[in-house]
Amino acid sequence: MDYYTNESFAPFLEKMRSEGISEAAIAAFAYSYFELVKGSSGNISESAISAVDSLPDLEIDIKGKLTIDPSLLSQVVVLKLNGGLGTSMGLDKAKSLLEVKNGNAFLDLTAKQVISMRQKFKSPIKFMLMNSFNTSKDTLTFLSKYSSIIEDPSIELLQNKVPKVDKSTLGPVQWSINKHLEWCPPGHGDLYTALYGSGKLDDLLNQGIKYMFVSNSDNLGATLDLDLLSYFSLKDIPFLMEVCSRTEADKKGGHLALRNVDKQLVLRESAQCAKADEPFFQDINKYKFFNTNNLWVRLDLLKNLMISKGGFVPLPTILNSKTVDPQQDTSTPVFQLETAMGAAIECFPGAGAVVVPRSRFAPVKKCSDLLLLKSDAYLVNSSYVLELNPKCNGVAPIVDLDDKKFKLVQHLDVATRGGYPSLVDCRKLTIKGEVWLSSRNIFIGDVVVINNSSEPKFLPYGIYNNTTIDLSNSPGLGPLRPYNISTTPFADQKPGTSGLRKKTKLFENGLYLHNFVQSTFNALKDNGTDVTDGALVIGGDGRYYNLVAIQV
Repeated sequence: MDYYTNESFAPFLEKMRSEGISEAAIAAFAYSYFELVKGSSGNISESAISAVDSLPDLEIDIKGKLTIDPSLLSQVVVLKLNGGLGTSMGLDKAKSLLEVKNGNAFLDLTAKQVISMRQKFKSPIKFMLMNSFNTSKDTLTFLSKYSSIIEDPSIELLQNKVPKVDKSTLGPVQWSINKHLEWCPPGHGDLYTALYGSGKLDDLLNQGIKYMFVSNSDNLGATLDLDLLSYFSLKDIPFLMEVCSRTEADKKGGHLALRNVDKQLVLRESAQCAKADEPFFQDINKYKFFNTNNLWVRLDLLKNLMISKGGFVPLPTILNSKTVDPQQDTSTPVFQLETAMGAAIECFPGAGAVVVPRSRFAPVKKCSDLLLLKSDAYLVNSSYVLELNPKCNGVAPIVDLDDKKFKLVQHLDVATRGGYPSLVDCRKLTIKGEVWLSSRNIFIGDVVVINNSSEPKFLPYGIYNNTTIDLSNSPGLGPLRPYNISTTPFADQKPGTSGLRKKTKLFENGLYLHNFVQSTFNALKDNGTDVTDGALVIGGDGRYYNLVAIQV
């Protein structure tokens, strides 16, 4: 369909051109828009696909089986997707600027990885970021401390923006309160359009760059791997997707499949699955592989494809139903038209996939992921690559934090002010309710910690081995709530610090400490001190029982 002459698209065409949007981006958006107008669901039916039974494995079939060619490093660009703000985790800046390990943000480690590899192989490896209009300024400011990175004038590829579509009229939504909210990012499938429309694809090709390795900025496991680069070059294919074997935790993520009509590899996302097909979609024994979003692309063949399609890659459209102001549920309902870059696998005849270890897939989508990376289950090696601790024997622990109590990064920061727990020997940690942790919590095997109360609870120091701990009735960390208990005097208890010089075991039994504290308050009151007003400051010498004693 010719969008230049179509009457229904005219308002979009005018709006996008007035903002200086490239013709390639307009063409890509028009393709998605007319998919919407035609009523296309974008679904991939179960009857149209088959399972992928086996794939080459990086560890088994590639490493040590082919000749590594370091000269290829001068022909590759490493590109990180950096358009996300991380708003779902309470951030108002690029998620890549979030501190993740040893004082380093995601972007610190990525920059250090590139610099380290350049030094190791004595090759000026090309590095780029695809920023959005929301992340560009903060990201470039942050990178100013890495002169060898930021001095490249082509470091940034700017993601396009597209109009939100009014659900009722299917025209561009109008929102005079904040015109900025009339626009949205088009998803990371915009990568190809942004490269082509900005002229940077031609620039890269003119510099002799033939291969592109692209991954998410929050996936520190996705590093430039020479074995994979050599394999991609040797296979001489247009597109290669890194996949991992699905587990129960991955059943809701997109999976790889074969299109029955031509045996082409395709990616089916959850948004492309009809309700009736969900049991098949989530069958990890049938559909064994999921997309890590680590992709390898032949740039010359990408250009050929885009020219043949009119300047864009015809990716499946993902319809996201939102409101124009995401903070106001009563604002105008809209469609946000998005695409996923991994879906391009269906557009390249001869595209391939390779199974990689889980260590190459360590993204942070919620606070459970962030706690795992901050724990001792992951280490940073001398090349600034985040690696699974060898003690984990190749299997990362599963962390399942309460989604309501640990929704935002700020919640996790408060709950881990005492440090991060040890997870290196843990199989699965589940936390229900608001629980504060520390570096002196050691989890082994399967551990469940429960707090059904309305206030946060501190998990006492110690080793927790294949157990369930219920803190619901433990002393809380909320406002003080006095209560009456019956007690009797202890004959050996004396006033002053001598009354406290007892073994911890004594304080843990009965009401010994309770008696001492109440006696102190009684003495203060008898001396005329008003203990009902003002602030109470409690100090200690940092010993084991301090945190429990403070609650008493």
